[in-house]
Amino acid sequence: MTVIEQLKDKLTRELDAVHVEITDDSWKHAGHAEARSDLGATHLSMTVVSPKFEGINLMDQHRLVHEVLKEARQKHLHALQLKTIPASQWQNN
Repeated sequence: MTVIEQLKDKLTRELDAVHVEITDDSWKHAGHAEARSDLGATHLSMTVVSPKFEGINLMDQHRLVHEVLKEARQKHLHALQLKTIPASQWQNN
């Protein structure tokens, strides 16, 4: 299982996410110390859709995601561009 697949699985399980999309942007940062290829996915863009985001502000939604990704942030994840959407506001298109 790739790092991206592991992160998708973790977000889906822990946030009851109905949609998780992750793009590895690490290649855009080649040459940066934090973008070492031996670390795997260091720079990611992601969209997470979850019913757990209902009724909470954007900052708290992002905090939930960051808490789930805490271990990845300690090991390899250097930068994260994050979009969170409450499940009731997501249109599957």
